[in-house]
Amino acid sequence: MNKLESAIESILFVASKPLTAAGIAKILEADRGEVAAALKNIAAQHRETGIVLLEAEDAFQFATNSANSTEVKSFLNAELREKLTDATVETLAIIAYRQPIARSEIEAIRGVNCQYAIRHLMIRGMIQKVPNPNDGRQNLYEVTHEFLQHLGIQSISDLPDFQTLVEKIKLPETPESAAHAANQPAETKPGDIEAEENSQS
Repeated sequence: MNKLESAIESILFVASKPLTAAGIAKILEADRGEVAAALKNIAAQHRETGIVLLEAEDAFQFATNSANSTEVKSFLNAELREKLTDATVETLAIIAYRQPIARSEIEAIRGVNCQYAIRHLMIRGMIQKVPNPNDGRQNLYEVTHEFLQHLGIQSISDLPDFQTLVEKIKLPETPESAAHAANQPAETKPGDIEAEENSQS
């Protein structure tokens, strides 16, 4: 690998978006034809590795090899869950299923202040602000493409159906609910009433 190819690899590695051959040539003050040839060589060298060079509409970007998509998704899901608190995950789930949604609505659902959770999700790039078409003074929140990438899905429509998901969740019995059940009178059947009346007569 020559110096030009090495420099192009480094730039593509740190780039947060696809770069064109013309754009790379301008950055490196190099000939566009030489950059295009170097990109072809880089793509060939990475074809069978874990990192491949993608090209779309004359724009290039490094990406993980699709052959490893299952392993990458597992890692990203584990990483996402490990670094987010339960409160933040709850906030993220509400936004994902109810977006676009206002902060006041999120807090009404959770019953607590969500300022920290929303700020943390914004920093992580999991959610973003969008204008409220009904109130210019208020922002709404929705999930980002990065959130979808973390879950390994293409769109929000790929999320599990909310009602189906809830039906599969069995809430744990709390001490209050157990005590309430214990204080409730047992179900009385017609035969029981008749037996009780006979015993009293």
